[in-house]
Amino acid sequence: MTSRPPRLEWAPPLFVGAAAAIAAEVALSLLLYGGPGLVRSLTTVLGVEGFAFAVGLWSAPAPGRDLVERVRHRWILGLIAFLVAATYGSAWPFLPVLAEGRLGQALGLVVMGAFPLYAAGTVLGGITSAAVTDEGGRLSAPATAAAVGAAFGFVLTGFLLPRVPMPGTMLVGCLVLLSAAGMIYGSVLGARTEIVVKARRPSRGGEIRVQERHLDAENVAQVELFEGAFRRRVKGLGDGGSATPWDVLVVRSLMPPPETPWRVFHVGGGASSAPRTVTREHSLADVDVAERIAAVIELGREYFDTGLVVGSQDRQVVAVGNLDDLIGSVRTTYDLIVVDLDALAPLGGLWGLSRASLWQMLDALSPSGVVALGPHSFDPPPNEVKDWHSAKLEVSGDGAVVTLFSRTPLSEEMTAGPNGGSAS
Repeated sequence: MTSRPPRLEWAPPLFVGAAAAIAAEVALSLLLYGGPGLVRSLTTVLGVEGFAFAVGLWSAPAPGRDLVERVRHRWILGLIAFLVAATYGSAWPFLPVLAEGRLGQALGLVVMGAFPLYAAGTVLGGITSAAVTDEGGRLSAPATAAAVGAAFGFVLTGFLLPRVPMPGTMLVGCLVLLSAAGMIYGSVLGARTEIVVKARRPSRGGEIRVQERHLDAENVAQVELFEGAFRRRVKGLGDGGSATPWDVLVVRSLMPPPETPWRVFHVGGGASSAPRTVTREHSLADVDVAERIAAVIELGREYFDTGLVVGSQDRQVVAVGNLDDLIGSVRTTYDLIVVDLDALAPLGGLWGLSRASLWQMLDALSPSGVVALGPHSFDPPPNEVKDWHSAKLEVSGDGAVVTLFSRTPLSEEMTAGPNGGSAS
C-alpha cells in the first residue's frame, strides 16, 4: 500500500468552508437590512454564528468502527440545513412578516445563520476526525483548505450578492457546493485506512496485538499480528486479502512423497499455519516449532488458524523461550528448517541469534536438507556458506522472497519456486 494522498482531497473542506462563509454573509445581509442598531445586530449575528460553528466543530465524532457512517450522516445534516436555509431565504422577500419583529429576526438568525454554520462545523469536525484517525497517513487535516474556502466564499458573496435578484439564491448555490463536495469526499474516504485492534497482550519485547486493517480504495482487508512496531504476520480477509502465506507455499513445494518420513523445524513459527499444513498434508511428517513469546502462539491460534499449543500434540512440538536456548537444545536432524525473518526482526534479524546457535541450527540439518529463509531476501556473508548451494525464490501472491540453502545441489522442482514462483 502506498501513502499517496487521494486526488481532490482538498476540495471537500474548501467547498464546505466556502458554503459556511456564504451562508454567514447572506444571513448577515438579510438580517441587518432595515434592522435597528447596526452594531448591536452585527455583534449578535456574528456571535451566534461563530458560536454555532464552534459547537459544530466541537462535536467531532469519536474514533470507532462506524466513524465513516457517522461522517456521512453529518453530510446529510449539512444538506438538510442548507436546504432549509435556502427555502427560508428565498421566502424572505415575499413574506414581510419573516423580517419584522424580534421573533422573525431570531428565527431567521437560527434558520439561515446558526443552523447552517453548526452543520458546516459538524461536517468539518467529521472530516478532521476521519483524517487524524487515518492510520495510513493519507488524509490531511482540513483546516487550511476550509480557511481558503471561507475566504473564497466571502469574496464571491461580496461580488455576487448585490447582483442576484434574491439573496436566498446564494444559499441554493451552497447546496450545489455541498452536494459536489459530498460526492468528492466519498472517493476520498475510500483512501482512508481503518484499523481496529482486536486483541492486546503485554510482553517484554513490546505489546503483542492483533488488528484488522481495511482500505476500500485498494480492496484491502487483512488481519495483522504486531510485536511492538514489527509486523509478525498478516492474513487476508475476503476476496481482497493476501495470498497463501510464504512458508505454507514453501513447505508444500518441498514436501516429499507421502511414504517418506519428514522432519521440519520452524524457527519463529508461533503465528504460522505452516506446521499445521505439514501434519495435515503429510502423514509421516513431524514438526518442531521454536517461538519466543507465548502470547504470539495464543493469538496465532485464535486469529490465524495455526492450531498450535505449547507442548507436544499431533506430531507437533511447540517450545517457547529464548531462541538461542531452544536451538541449542536440538538433539535431532531435520529435512527442512524454516526461518521466519519477520519473527527475528525485533532481535535485529537473523544475526540477533548467537553464532553458536546458528551453527547448531545448520548442524541439525540432514545431509540433503534445506534451509528456507523468508519472507525477505537474505544475503549472508560469502564465507559463511561458501560451499553451500542456494537459490532465491519469488513466491507468487504476496511478494515474498525466499532464500534456500542446501549442502547438496537443489533440484529443479525446488528452484522452480512454490506455486509458480521464479528462482534467481
